[in-house]
Amino acid sequence: MRRLLRALFVVPVRHHLFGSLAIVLGVAVVLSAQITDRTSFADSELRQDVMDRWGAPIRQPAPSVRYVGSGAVFNTLQPLPLAKQHVDVEASMNYRKRGLVYFSGFDFAFRGRYEVQNPEPRDVDLVFVFPIEAPRNQILLSDLQFLVDGKPTAADLAEQAALVWTGRVAPGQRLAFDIAFKGRGLDSFTYLLDPELRVNDFRLALRASGGANYDYPAGVVPAASTEVGEDQVALTWSYGSLESGVPVGLILPSEQAYDQLLSRMLTRSPVPFLLLFAGLVALGLSRGRAFKLWEAYLLAAGYGLFFVLLAYLAAFLSFYLAFALSLAAVSGLLFGYLRLLLGGRPALLGLALVAAFLGVPSVAVVLDGYTGLIYTLEIAGLVAALMVFTARPAFGRLVASLLDPQAGQEVGHAA
Repeated sequence: MRRLLRALFVVPVRHHLFGSLAIVLGVAVVLSAQITDRTSFADSELRQDVMDRWGAPIRQPAPSVRYVGSGAVFNTLQPLPLAKQHVDVEASMNYRKRGLVYFSGFDFAFRGRYEVQNPEPRDVDLVFVFPIEAPRNQILLSDLQFLVDGKPTAADLAEQAALVWTGRVAPGQRLAFDIAFKGRGLDSFTYLLDPELRVNDFRLALRASGGANYDYPAGVVPAASTEVGEDQVALTWSYGSLESGVPVGLILPSEQAYDQLLSRMLTRSPVPFLLLFAGLVALGLSRGRAFKLWEAYLLAAGYGLFFVLLAYLAAFLSFYLAFALSLAAVSGLLFGYLRLLLGGRPALLGLALVAAFLGVPSVAVVLDGYTGLIYTLEIAGLVAALMVFTARPAFGRLVASLLDPQAGQEVGHAA
């Protein structure tokens, strides 16, 4: 037992395991920190850069209507609930990529029809205000139209970020306001009903194409009906009446977060590396050769290089193309080095180990829905291979060479 415990420490040191593992852990820690910084950077400076260039999350307040009896002073303005508000929003996803991060940019077309009715038995002076909340997004708006009872009305946003109409309304008269514009946004669209006013005849239909994995922002009321297609989603909120307004809307579809995939690969990388390194050491000993310090460290560096290559190639290429190129480059590099160290046939076995303990675990992360199945099949294959190998006399000689370095030559001659 004492000999075994001593071997558990001495053998890894003798074969440079701890230093090799430190290289892989160093790559994982440094690269993970960069990805984390990139994520926080994307949520701050990089995200702000995307918003400046593309647009911001859209928060569109509902119009407000105030009135005063004709001839009265204006400090007695009273709120007037809308008699009707029907809104249609068509969004088309246009994802914006910065590094490994995809931002959910979208183009949208807004159309709203609003109706108000004079509730008083006399003429009133009414002001209708449709806020367009975001002066910084003003240059992103286009094709703005503002109609009152079907007649075009001046829609000048130069001095204030709102469409404003004032006029006199006869008793019982009903006015219709039609507003339409196009714009660009980022991540989400939220429509804010006035929480202090009654809502009458409200309908919002929001259709998004280019993705279907939508979500709801915090505090938003879910849609009354949803239709999800292969690459599109349609949501509808419809209320005949509400005692007070509520926010409605959604977080638009998003692309796969590849920085999270890479971070997950890095988190899991030490365990597959230990298995790969053990397999390579055993392969070397079976040929009567233990890896020297720099050889072990170069093998570990080659393993860690896969993640570095993937991170930088994916910033400029499709993630899946970057994944294939990185895996092919590192596999070829390790195969060539093992061929120089051990020869052709052992190098092929080493390439199989690289595929098993670098390729397969990485694929398991990419194919998230099949991760458990892939790991189970790999473990089953590993157990079967160990059963076959440990039943052979060469296994005993290999164990002896690990416990007694002098036995290494005997293992090599036997092989």
